[in-house]
Amino acid sequence: MATPIDLGPLRAKIEGYLREKKLVYEGLPDGRYALRQGSTKVFIVPLAWTGGQTLVKLFAPVALAITQITPELTRFLVEKNAELLFGKFSLDAKGKAIWYEHVLLGNSLDVEELFSAIVTIALTADQYDEQVQALSGGKRLADMAAPADGSPVTSPSAR
Repeated sequence: MATPIDLGPLRAKIEGYLREKKLVYEGLPDGRYALRQGSTKVFIVPLAWTGGQTLVKLFAPVALAITQITPELTRFLVEKNAELLFGKFSLDAKGKAIWYEHVLLGNSLDVEELFSAIVTIALTADQYDEQVQALSGGKRLADMAAPADGSPVTSPSAR
C-alpha cells in the first residue's frame, strides 16, 4: 500500500506564494483556496497524485445550474479549447456546471507559474461566463444566491 502524501508542505508553499503576490484569498475548510475575480472565483486545490507527486488544480465556475446541453454549446466549448493556449473548458453534465480549469505539477511549483495560472483562469472564466450562460441556460457564480448556512455555492468534484 502506498504511503499517503502529506499535502501540508504544498499548502504552505501555495499560501506563501499567495501572500507574496499580495492576493486576497480565502482558505476553505476542505483545504481549498478561493480568490474572487469579477463575476467568478478561482479555486485552488492541492492534490496528491502518483509516485509521491502532487498537483495543484485551479478552476473557476463559468456557468452553474445549467439547464441545457446543446450542439451549439458543445461546439463553442470545443472550439474555444482549440483556440486557448492555457486551460480548458470542462462540461460537468452530472453536476450541471461548466468550469474553466488547469492543473500544475505541485512538486516543482513556482510563484510565477501559480500567479500566471490564477490570472489566466480568472480572466478567461470572467470573459466567457456570459456567453456560456446564454448557451447553457446556466447562471454565473455572481448570480447565484449564497446558501443561508454560509457553505460554498459550488462544490466541484476533484475528478
